[in-house]
Amino acid sequence: MAYFFTDRRIGQNREKLQKEVGERKLLFMKQTHSDIVEVVDKNWTIKECDAMITIDKDVALCVVVADCIPVVLEDKLKGVVGVAHAGRVGSYKNIIAKTIEKMKKEFGCKKDDIEIVFGPSIKKCCYEVGEEVTKGYEEFVSVVHDKFFLDLVALNSKGLKALHVEPICTCCNQDYFSYRRDGTKERFCGVVYV
Repeated sequence: MAYFFTDRRIGQNREKLQKEVGERKLLFMKQTHSDIVEVVDKNWTIKECDAMITIDKDVALCVVVADCIPVVLEDKLKGVVGVAHAGRVGSYKNIIAKTIEKMKKEFGCKKDDIEIVFGPSIKKCCYEVGEEVTKGYEEFVSVVHDKFFLDLVALNSKGLKALHVEPICTCCNQDYFSYRRDGTKERFCGVVYV
């Protein structure tokens, strides 16, 4: 099993991504900030969802972001991998927990065997939100000079054990696309395969 996160140099360029994953078929989602998790294989066609899981060795799962957290999940014992798109809305809808539950239900994974990696994403230093979206999530909010900053990493980390978090803030680091910083439509990827 392997995973990686791209930066500006590769972004979501399919030709460059294909070179990185060899003969595997690249699978993308039509991400809609939902809590929908799909089980996929090489015959899957793009659907609306924000997480995918598979045991198919012939595919590479891709999640695209420009500040949201690209999440990679791996159960090496069962040979199962997944990706999730954890923005604010998906985080509030528990997209990672729902992806883990689907891995357990569909493939018999155990939560403690699933390794989780958060790729580069906007950090609390830069993720300013309106007070109206902090209700119920106050423990993950910092108030600085009457401005509200949401910690998506802490929110999504709650209750997870085997976790690795890339310390890079996409808004601070020019090597990554950032919607907050630039208003860009460009994206970078998190990719995982068996």
